[in-house]
Amino acid sequence: MKQALRSYSSLFLRIGLACAFLSNSLQAFLEPNSFVNLLNHSFVIHFLPVSALTFVHYIAFSDGMVFLLLILGVYTEVVAIYAGLWLIGVMNTLGIHHYGGILEHIAFFSIAVYLMLNGSDVCAVTKTKH
Repeated sequence: MKQALRSYSSLFLRIGLACAFLSNSLQAFLEPNSFVNLLNHSFVIHFLPVSALTFVHYIAFSDGMVFLLLILGVYTEVVAIYAGLWLIGVMNTLGIHHYGGILEHIAFFSIAVYLMLNGSDVCAVTKTKH
């Protein structure tokens, strides 16, 4: 019983993290200027090999792919590692003065770490560690 609940908790966490990435993807597609503005006021702008707008399009595509892979349960641990690293980058971009965003992203990062360590095999295309 406990193992079944753990499997379903992974599914719910996978869906939750996927929704966060979908939200970000949609916002990047529909409101790219808010992302461009954030990047322009961050140290990250100096390291981008492309324009800020092009990078925002990459963000939209990347976050959309993370959403899709998490929803489908494709290599959950690997996708969660990518998502966790991406979230660390986002937190660095936001900076410590944006504490609301940092706290929100710490919550998402915690979900990513759980999925990195435990995977998810319920309703998943690729079965993982369970």
